[in-house]
Order: sequence, then C-alpha cells, then structure tokens
Amino acid sequence: MKVKLNRQQFVESLLNPASKIADNLQLHFVNENGTQFCKTTTNSNDNSVIFLSKIPCIFDQEFSAIIPECKTFLRLFANVDQEEITLELNVNSIVYQTPSFSFKYHLLDESYIVNKKTISEAKLNDLTFDTTFRAAKQKINDIVKYNSIIPEAEKVYFFTNDAGEVCAKVGDRERANINEIVFSMAPTFVGSTLSLDFPLNVQNILLFSFAQNEVEISVNQQLKVFKFETIHSKYIISGLIK
Repeated sequence: MKVKLNRQQFVESLLNPASKIADNLQLHFVNENGTQFCKTTTNSNDNSVIFLSKIPCIFDQEFSAIIPECKTFLRLFANVDQEEITLELNVNSIVYQTPSFSFKYHLLDESYIVNKKTISEAKLNDLTFDTTFRAAKQKINDIVKYNSIIPEAEKVYFFTNDAGEVCAKVGDRERANINEIVFSMAPTFVGSTLSLDFPLNVQNILLFSFAQNEVEISVNQQLKVFKFETIHSKYIISGLIK
C-alpha cells in the first residue's frame, strides 16, 4: 500500500509527540466520512497521559502498521527533504525511496498488540468539559521552565482569579515549605471557574510536544480530566487525586 502525507505534519504532530510517550507506535490509515487519515492513539505506562493524533493523508486501502523503536524511526525523517512524501507499507516493512535518499524500516507483527489493553477513542471523544481556555504554547513551556527553577515543586495547578484570568501555580500544596511560582496562563475562559482542587503532575507536562503555537485546554472537574488540544493532536491527562 502507498500512502502520501505531509512530512512536517507526520513528524511534528504525530511521530515526535508519540515518541516521548511510547517506544512502539501503531498507525491506522482509515477513511472517516469520506476523508482519509493517518491516526494513532498511545499512552504512558500508567495511563495518566493518553495521546491521540490524526493527520490527513491519501492511501490506496485501509491499513494498520506497528512501528518499533519510534525514536529511531523518527530520526530517519531528519534526512528527508521533501515536504510531500510517499511511503510504501508492506506486511513487514515501510519503505521510503527517492534518488537522493531512501530507507526500509521493518515493522512489528500485529501479535504484539494482542495482549495490550486498548483505549477507546470513542469514549475519549465523548468526554464533556466544564471549563475551556486557550493558552500560548510558550505558557506550557513556562511550566517546565519554572519547575526547573524549583524542582521540588512537582505539581501544577490551574485556577481562575477574580479578574477572570486563568492562572497556573507550580508548587505542592500537600507539602510544607515548598516554593511556588504563580503566573497568568490565559486572559479569559469559558464555563465554570477553576479551583486549586486537582493538580497535574509536572512530569506529565514534560511529555508534551505541540506543533501549533496555541493550545486549547479543557477541564472536566468531576472526573479530574484535562484535555490539551491542537488542530491535529490532543492529550488526555488525569489529574492527581488526594
């Protein structure tokens, strides 16, 4: 099967983010309502971070493939200089070939995933959210930066203030004498106000990688679930429970 897709979208919105979470990656080439996509759903070992990505592509027929050692596969694309690329997927390999550069990368057998617990994309898409706001990607990077300044602060809290802003606090309310940093994340929000009741583990934020400069963040306060979403990808994150 041959598949045509955009190299930048494939690398920045799918391969690179997924490689931060899992060693191996399952790709699905599917037709949804007349549009063809390359999709993946992967998760961290403890399921606290779930990553979903869907980018447009063109292919001959629906197909699934399991990429082993995703970081190694990702590095191959540093040598690809075409923006629109064609990959040939066979039963046990994926091939890229041009006069200037080519590679053949062997796939894992589908038996690899037989005993793995699958995550329901439909259930994730059915989640509803109480609060939504949009933040610059740099604001999320700031969480990581401030955590490096006070590494003993292992949590980040999102809350709304009296001025109607969404703020982030890097700290740990459950431990005494822990330094903290508070900064503005977004000037406005839609929906319910946010309290400091359910933090996220900063280590989960370290797994993020966004191709776009703006991220939509949504919170389900009852389930303590967060969604960080851009045009081609999203993360579903479980908040910490006391």
